[in-house]
Amino acid sequence: MDAFDEIKTPSTDAFLAEAGERKLELVLDEQEMDMLARNCAERRPGREPYELSEYIALLIRQDDARVRGRIKAISANRCGRCGDALPVESCPCDGDSACWVTRGWHETKLSV
Repeated sequence: MDAFDEIKTPSTDAFLAEAGERKLELVLDEQEMDMLARNCAERRPGREPYELSEYIALLIRQDDARVRGRIKAISANRCGRCGDALPVESCPCDGDSACWVTRGWHETKLSV
């Protein structure tokens, strides 16, 4: 093999795909980056900070658990207009003040 022959190695994306992982590009402003770096360190005092990707993955898993709990809690209730079990994803009564779809999504949205 001479100096111009290309050595074939698996790409990072292929390696991630084989491991069941995917690469995501994330755009954050300076303040969000500062918060992320600070929290990676403050969540592990006296130890190495979380890796950025590890910390974000843990936040996703925490949020998933919260969402599942919230959906389970509201699913015992019914829409005041159509009577369907909550959460109702679509309804022809959307816009009616008694319809859960009109304002109910506020019960599941993210808030700061």
